[in-house]
Amino acid sequence: MLYLFFGPDDYTRQATINVLKAAFPPDAAAFNVVVLHGKSIKLNEVRTACEAYPVFHDRRLVIVHDLLKHAKSAEMRDGLKSLVQRLPSTTDLVLNESDAPDSRLSVVKDIQALVKTKQAEQREFNLREGNALIAWMQQEAQSNGVQLRPDAAQHLANYVGSDGWMLHNEIAKLAAYVGQNGTISMREVDLLVADETETNLFNFIDALSTRRGAAAVQGLNGLLADDAAPLYILTMIARQARLMLAAQSAGRVAPDELAKLLGQKPFVARKAAEQARNFSPTELRMLHERVVQIDHGIKTGKIDAEGALASLVGDFGFAPNRK
Repeated sequence: MLYLFFGPDDYTRQATINVLKAAFPPDAAAFNVVVLHGKSIKLNEVRTACEAYPVFHDRRLVIVHDLLKHAKSAEMRDGLKSLVQRLPSTTDLVLNESDAPDSRLSVVKDIQALVKTKQAEQREFNLREGNALIAWMQQEAQSNGVQLRPDAAQHLANYVGSDGWMLHNEIAKLAAYVGQNGTISMREVDLLVADETETNLFNFIDALSTRRGAAAVQGLNGLLADDAAPLYILTMIARQARLMLAAQSAGRVAPDELAKLLGQKPFVARKAAEQARNFSPTELRMLHERVVQIDHGIKTGKIDAEGALASLVGDFGFAPNRK
């Protein structure tokens, strides 16, 4: 089975992939679940992973992040087209794309043809908004063993926006505070979400986004000294990079329209648009790609998290010629 997942809600995309991974017991997963990254692999690696026989299980799961996005050469695209058409029946291949794939590519057309015959599944993950966002937040709270009042959910969304990773982290933190079977009210949101660490993190992100390098370096050092989790800091940088990219891509649109496109409150969208002017489109793409690389490196234990964050701030926190 072939799966094509794409869209800005990477939290729900990853949660959906985790459901597929959970079908494999740990001993079988070690042999049959393969995760690859499109920017750094060759087609032969994908083909080998897909064509291998399952071990201690009846299926294999191959997950490739942003393969279509980085399939630039005709050779890669033709090879991928062939692989899609001849995917072994024992392999589930997940193409997990951060951006919507180019529908003009022949391989994408082939995938869409397979979707029509139910030989593939295509799903777009958009950020939730309005009542759908509130309902999802309440479900997240229930999965943590607590209740989240509707007004508190809206209040939290006003602070955080619609980013699934951030909301997941904040709801987990609030749930730990109120305890099992507790209820999260606006009081807890005000008490915990807008605490000193969050304020410091906000100030750090603002300094990085406005390329006030010295302030960004100082802010990062302060967060790490306060034991802020590097992955959480990275999540915030990733969110900001996505917001600035989206704001920059939107061009000149009305503030309310931009807010709708970004899934954020108008003041958040307006600020993202202002901050995006400090970067060229190439710089923002490079920033986002660096975040993805660091995230992978931290999770695989291949890089030092604090050192990687410091390097990122050094490379992107200063305006050109102002290091």
